[in-house]
Amino acid sequence: MSAQARRLILAWAPALLYMAVIWTVSSMERPTFPVSLFPFRDKGVHTTEFAVLAFLLAHACIRTFERHPRVRVALAAMLLTFLWGVLDEMHQAFVPGRSADVLDLCADALGTFVGVNARMLLGMIRPSSAPTTGVTA
Repeated sequence: MSAQARRLILAWAPALLYMAVIWTVSSMERPTFPVSLFPFRDKGVHTTEFAVLAFLLAHACIRTFERHPRVRVALAAMLLTFLWGVLDEMHQAFVPGRSADVLDLCADALGTFVGVNARMLLGMIRPSSAPTTGVTA
């Protein structure tokens, strides 16, 4: 396996695994997660869940599309994450005891925005790699 293929697998694996976790939890009639203990209850869970997914997808997109403008990469990650939220809500409409909810999708969208922006900001914070010699030009 080439180094580039390995790098792409490592970039996408966390996001894909997390998407599988979301799908699995969405397939449960009643998740065992204590939603009532979470800030803003169900909507807080959705926002956090999709902020994490958006962060992971933004990271994968950054690694995959290094030469593309960061704004396009961020928009691609937001679109992917939001579409997963739409699919998740549609999926829940067919799970007994669950339902599709527009407000859940709004919370997913908020998390998408937060997660992608967090990853983009993290990419802007880089330590200087140039050695300091004490000489200024």
